[in-house]
Amino acid sequence: MLVISNIDNKSVASKVGLKVDDKIVAFNGEKALDMLDVAYFDSQASFSVTIMRGDKQITFDVSKDELQPMGWDFYESCFIEPRWCANKCIFCFVDQLPKGQRKTLYVKDDDWRLSFASGNYVTLTNVTDAEVERICTKKFSPLYVSVHATDDQLRRHMLGNPTARPIMPLLRQLAQSGIQMHTQIVMVPGYNDDKVLQQSLSDLYSLYPAVQSVAVVPVGLTCHRQGLCQLSPVDSTVASNTISQVEAFAQQCYEATGERFAYCSDEMYVFAGMQVPSYDYYGDFAQIENGVGLIADFYYQFNMAFADAIKAKQGSFTCLTGVSFAPYLQQTINKAKEAFPNLNVNVLPVVNTFFGSTVTVAGLLVGQDLVNAVATNNVGDTLIISRCMLKETEDVFLDGMTLQQFEKLTNKKVQVVFDGYETCQTILECD
Repeated sequence: MLVISNIDNKSVASKVGLKVDDKIVAFNGEKALDMLDVAYFDSQASFSVTIMRGDKQITFDVSKDELQPMGWDFYESCFIEPRWCANKCIFCFVDQLPKGQRKTLYVKDDDWRLSFASGNYVTLTNVTDAEVERICTKKFSPLYVSVHATDDQLRRHMLGNPTARPIMPLLRQLAQSGIQMHTQIVMVPGYNDDKVLQQSLSDLYSLYPAVQSVAVVPVGLTCHRQGLCQLSPVDSTVASNTISQVEAFAQQCYEATGERFAYCSDEMYVFAGMQVPSYDYYGDFAQIENGVGLIADFYYQFNMAFADAIKAKQGSFTCLTGVSFAPYLQQTINKAKEAFPNLNVNVLPVVNTFFGSTVTVAGLLVGQDLVNAVATNNVGDTLIISRCMLKETEDVFLDGMTLQQFEKLTNKKVQVVFDGYETCQTILECD
């Protein structure tokens, strides 16, 4: 039930006559399903909204500018509860988590509504025909789709779901209805690489520009895979070959459309021991939340602030980061030290013992591993960590340790930075 928790003064909702605790039951005479309906009609110029006030049903007509918000809020209980995943992927990261952690870590959501609302990648294997019609009719776009392979037999095997509907006809239907999509391929050596990858790239590109991009990311394997399908990690050879394949395909796309369409994630370049492409390579960075272009963006943001740097800040600093990003961050710090020799900052790569040493990204480091690294190394007075290590809405690490507990255990000042710009400003005085 969609129940209004607040009405802004002088807002459209207030002028129409809506009140706090009104229960929305329909828009334009059709049953109100969830907060996506609220978002959709909030963007419309005219519609009717039917509410229950006590035991009385009332319908109001709304007329406003499309860009003018209604000015209403809803109780937290009204927001979307994630739909449980119907797949048993051979590479599922949740299945590779250590036991005994907080329950929210084990949630396997696969909800197209959260794909639209939050950019979550979903497989679309549990979407009904009625929901597809809803997506197409109300233009819930863009969506973020985990494809992995366009060969349906292989895709079903990788998803562990023998009843998964064919993916290309579904993507084609969405494309024909004007739905924009970003896609991803989690590459598992021996399964969906080489010729299979080439076919998947070609199939997805056939739906361009509705399918706007595809990211190829290496499978993530932790040390907690007992009893699970045996998979091979992406090594330097596989990573190098994949980068060559994807970049060649992307160049063909670029020559045809001015857009590269296909990208490898930064982690693929790390595994290959290669420098990432330049900032301009990534266009509008549509896949940055998928780890595509993060390093290039960090360089760019750092250099923006560095152009206005005037001197090193007093004190000593240690940047805590994942093993994969550490060499790239060190390059940036070395540049800063060349310009400001009195700058006292070092980079400390932290080995991930929580998930296993094969997991090297900063975003999967936990509080206890950071604490242990600080305790066994010489560090500065101020510790610098990336915001990606913490929960999006709370200062909590993946293992449940709070930022406050981390500061107390290390007895250090901690500076949380969002990007390269804030990193530079933390260690250098800038105009």
